[in-house]
Amino acid sequence: MGIIDDETMDTRTQTRIVVYDLLRRVFLHEPTVEFSRRLDESNLLEELFELPGIKKMHSCIQPILKSGDIDDAQQDFYQLFLGPRRLKAPPWESVYRSQLRLVNQESTAEVRCLYAQYGFQTEEGQLEDHFGTECDFLHRLCMMIKGSSTEQIADLMKVQKHFVSEHLVKWVPGFAMDIRHNARTPFFRGMGEFIDYWIWTEHYYLNEVVHGAGDSTQQKGRC
Repeated sequence: MGIIDDETMDTRTQTRIVVYDLLRRVFLHEPTVEFSRRLDESNLLEELFELPGIKKMHSCIQPILKSGDIDDAQQDFYQLFLGPRRLKAPPWESVYRSQLRLVNQESTAEVRCLYAQYGFQTEEGQLEDHFGTECDFLHRLCMMIKGSSTEQIADLMKVQKHFVSEHLVKWVPGFAMDIRHNARTPFFRGMGEFIDYWIWTEHYYLNEVVHGAGDSTQQKGRC
């Protein structure tokens, strides 16, 4: 491993589990009043309050809970990520990494292969390189760290480093910019700011932890 001690890694891993759980839920499913209530009760946004975009997200929760009106957030979700009209922020890696901005391209096949190596299955009907699905995969890898051997943890950290560096960092900044420029609600504008910050933070953290280890795809063979 690298220069991060076990206690620091345990604390960071727990934070990463919580954040990736939030991201997969926000991007894979339309917002609901019930989700807003659970988010409020968890105090997660308050714990992350000083991070970019979180204050904007937090400012939306109480008005939703008081009014029970989730329509604005749902409409924002549809026009950004779901449709039926032309999407303002397509949530698929292949759109940002293919010349013609098409879905189900080479990057989709790459993450599909990596998922298979770790027994990860996507939600039915969801392309593998959807941002929410990629966060779901990282959530799974973080969960797998608990109770793993030192060797297993090293493999898990290497594959996360590879996944963030070779996939998320290469497209999420553009995706986050599209969200910030097109979102109509503070919640999703704030989320656009947060994911840009978070992915770069993860990139630097994982590079520090792995500390120059080889390409993670070598651990289980290349696709």
